[in-house]
Amino acid sequence: MALLLDIASLREQIEALPIETFAPGTTILSAGTSTGKLFILASGHARVEKDGVPIGELTEPGAVVGEISALLGQTHTADVRAVEECSFRVAEAEAFLRGDPVAALFVATIMARRLASANDALVEVRREIAAGKPKGVIGRALDRLADSLRMDTDPELAKYMYGGWI
Repeated sequence: MALLLDIASLREQIEALPIETFAPGTTILSAGTSTGKLFILASGHARVEKDGVPIGELTEPGAVVGEISALLGQTHTADVRAVEECSFRVAEAEAFLRGDPVAALFVATIMARRLASANDALVEVRREIAAGKPKGVIGRALDRLADSLRMDTDPELAKYMYGGWI
């Protein structure tokens, strides 16, 4: 059973956020920086790149960027650039995520969908390799991807889970 989001409440909360508009080519987020913000696409088209390699397109309203940095307390992991003029609702990440469990569930749902998609892509490529396609560099990269998607508990998280949270 999927968790149900209170969409009406969430929409109200998001629509109350300030909006920022970016011209084509403008960098919205830069890898290695910290903004402390979540960007929620209202309209337009932006691209996510890591080390110059495109890894995602933002075209659907409601797409979120900045969540990895906010949740892990680290710098942004990728660059986000406007492909065409785009507008984002901008939230102070900590207040947005701590202030309403519906907002946190919204971000968690988006991240879970991305993880499910990455898992599907990993399985598809592994099947091709198993069917006799050469493993080489792609296979080794997939091995690293698989390691990053493993289901083990993060050691940092484990100390909280087993040390008092549950």
